[in-house]
Amino acid sequence: MTFKTGDQVTWTSQAAGSSKTKTGEVVEVVAKGSRPNRDMFLSLYRSNGVGFSRNHESYVVMVKNKKFGVKFYWPMVKNLRSVATGA
Repeated sequence: MTFKTGDQVTWTSQAAGSSKTKTGEVVEVVAKGSRPNRDMFLSLYRSNGVGFSRNHESYVVMVKNKKFGVKFYWPMVKNLRSVATGA
């Protein structure tokens, strides 16, 4: 499934033995072979960084949270589902 900027998506991530479902808005479409815009999404490049580019179109997702404010993620596309359609 492909998404565009402004689409609402959801996915489940796993870390430290627990799963969390996140829901947010697509804020950048990343072209095949590229990585997210470093100037716009510097937080993705901290710590372990974003790693290698992907061999398919991918998406940066903004998640708003009362506790942490705004966070950006570059989730695996295979895990994304549309909030509007559930697909």
